[in-house]
Amino acid sequence: MNRISKKLTLSTLALVVLVASSSARDGDGDGGGALSADWKATAKSYKLKHSAHERWGFVLPAERWHNADKAIELPGGITFETEISGTNKLEIDANADGDCEVTVRGTGFVTLRSKNAEGELVKYSVRLRNTGAKRFEWTTGSSMKGNVAGQTLHVFDQDGNGKYSDWGIDAVVIGSNKSASLLSRVVLIGGKLYHFDVTEDGAEVRVAPFNGETGILNAVGDFESKGKLTSAVFQDGDTSFCVANFRKGVAVPVGTYRFVSGRVEKGSASASIRSGSMQKFAVFAGGETTVEWGADVTGEFSFQQKDDKVTVQSNFKFFGSAGEEYYDFQPRGKGPKIIIADAERGREIKEARFPES
Repeated sequence: MNRISKKLTLSTLALVVLVASSSARDGDGDGGGALSADWKATAKSYKLKHSAHERWGFVLPAERWHNADKAIELPGGITFETEISGTNKLEIDANADGDCEVTVRGTGFVTLRSKNAEGELVKYSVRLRNTGAKRFEWTTGSSMKGNVAGQTLHVFDQDGNGKYSDWGIDAVVIGSNKSASLLSRVVLIGGKLYHFDVTEDGAEVRVAPFNGETGILNAVGDFESKGKLTSAVFQDGDTSFCVANFRKGVAVPVGTYRFVSGRVEKGSASASIRSGSMQKFAVFAGGETTVEWGADVTGEFSFQQKDDKVTVQSNFKFFGSAGEEYYDFQPRGKGPKIIIADAERGREIKEARFPES
């Protein structure tokens, strides 16, 4: 088995290297700087309500899918029974009354309704998909939504445990942006930083102007690609931001940030980005940390050659120069091309794409 690493220019998207500037250095962050312990004394409260999103358009940084073959369980002992019927049909007890009254074929969307131990109505929407013969999965299809400091805010139960207060695990979207950051104790509202807190049930949030030290994080200004960066999520402990909309950079709490996830799009084509082996980098008080993105990535793959037959294994991986990985190229079958050439004659023999790329 041979292994080869080549620099490739993607045919559908020119995707990118991520390099911390000289102002960014490794170090341990404090999850958002020295936060004042008494900010809640002056915080303003806002109410949120359940919002169903059947036409899903959000990009979550770490979306999780769960087995739906027997039941969908939420905290407080609330259980919605499910039953497989046929190879691609799922019956759901959507109101927890003991009878399955909703049928999903292939993919679907359902809003579950029941009462908790206090007798209060609980609503929770889910997206469902058929992943094989008699196998279904579900993930969140709703948010807790409200107007906070003049901006629309959504909190997502990203891990599907029915709670909306899992810092660094759940997700939040603010304003018209559809790309979420991880749930953060400091958020960007209208380009300004706020301390942030949310109740476990997601029904109420509290915010107050942030009073810690900040530096500039710029992950967009030097982005060079044929595609558009639509998501770029960075995290330091319980502090996380999606900075894809800030071309000139944005002030964030000082700390040591790691790249979590991203997405780049060009027309109907897209690719996701994850951290791979990328190193952390620091944001200092009063300084600016620039993230530079380039146009080429390195492809690593294994192949076998016997006489004039070359077999390429479907274990392709694509990395930027900082170690970040590009994956999930869409549409399927439109990922980078594999070209086999005759080196002696200098001519192309064959080209192909993996159907799942």
